[in-house]
Amino acid sequence: MFRLKVVLFLCILVTPGQLCHAQRYHLFSPEMKEEYPSVVYVFLERYLFELDSLQKRLVDTDPKLRDDKVVFLKGDVATTRLLTDSTTFFIRESDKGFYEVSWMDSLGNVFLNLAFPKQYELLLGMPKVEIEKQFAQALLTAPVYIPSNGVEEKELVLLEDGCFMTQPVSNYYVESLNTATYYKKEMDGNYTPVFDYSDKWHSAANLFLGCVDSVQNYTLYIEQNLYGFKKTSYTVPLSQWLGYCESMKLKAYFSVEEERTDGLKALLLVQSTDLGFNHMLSLIIPDNFVEKSNCIIKATLNAYIPTHNVKDLYQQYVEKPRKKI
Repeated sequence: MFRLKVVLFLCILVTPGQLCHAQRYHLFSPEMKEEYPSVVYVFLERYLFELDSLQKRLVDTDPKLRDDKVVFLKGDVATTRLLTDSTTFFIRESDKGFYEVSWMDSLGNVFLNLAFPKQYELLLGMPKVEIEKQFAQALLTAPVYIPSNGVEEKELVLLEDGCFMTQPVSNYYVESLNTATYYKKEMDGNYTPVFDYSDKWHSAANLFLGCVDSVQNYTLYIEQNLYGFKKTSYTVPLSQWLGYCESMKLKAYFSVEEERTDGLKALLLVQSTDLGFNHMLSLIIPDNFVEKSNCIIKATLNAYIPTHNVKDLYQQYVEKPRKKI
C-alpha cells in the first residue's frame, strides 16, 4: 500500500543549474515544503545535484547509485536537469521501507521516476558516526515541549483497576512496550492524567509520553553509546527530549520492566517512520520521582538504530516473561 501525496506549484521557470544553494538544487518552494512537509525535499535537492555534478565531471554514477540503493525507474541523471520548482511532483511512501518520487510534464506524463530507501544516513547525507555526534546538540536546541493532556471519554477504556487507558494502543514487538497513557475521572467528570506515588507504573508512562504538566522540572542524565564502542554523557531537560521527539514526529513507546530497590527500570523507544530509525532509552527512574520532580533520571541511549535491526535487539524482551502495567 502507498500513501500518495500530490503537490503542484506554479512559479517562474528556472532550470536547476540556474538556481542552486549551498551545493544543492532548488527544486521545491518554501510554500510547498510547509504545506506538504517531508524529509525528502532537502535530500533530493542535495543528492540530485551531487549526481549531476559527478556526471558533468565524467564520473560514472552507477556505483554510487548501487551502493545507496537508489534506482531510476524512469529517466536518468541527465533528466534531472529538466526539473524546476514548478514541475508537478509526487511522493509515494511505501510500507516496505522506501520512497518513490516522480515528476510529470504539462501533459501529465511521468518523465522522471526514482525510488530510494528510508535510510537516515542516505537521507541526511552523513554517516552514522557523524550523526551521533550531533545528537546531544539537537536535543539541547530542541523546542520546549508543552503538555497537552486533554482527553475525551470516547478515547478511553476502563481497566480492571479503575484506571482509564487511552485507545487505540499501538505496541512495538512486545505487548507491554506501547503508546498507552492513563487517566482518572474527577468528581467534576473531567479526566486527568494519573500521576501519583500509589500508581508509579502508570505515572511513569504518563511522564515519558508527555502527559504530565510538571515535565519541565525533570532532567535526564544520558549516557549515549556511540559508534566504535565509545560513549558520551550529558544532561538534558526531559521537556526538551519530548520537544525533540515532537519536532521530529517520532512515535514513542514505553514499558516498565520491573520495580527495583533504586526505582523503576523502564524502556522508552521512539521511532521515525520518515527516516527509518529508532532511539532506545533504558531508564532508571527514582522511586520518589512523583514527589521529587527535580530528581535526575538516568538513561542509557542507543541512538539511530536502523528500523530493520530493531527486532533483533528486542529478542531478549520477547523471550523472557514481562510484567504488565
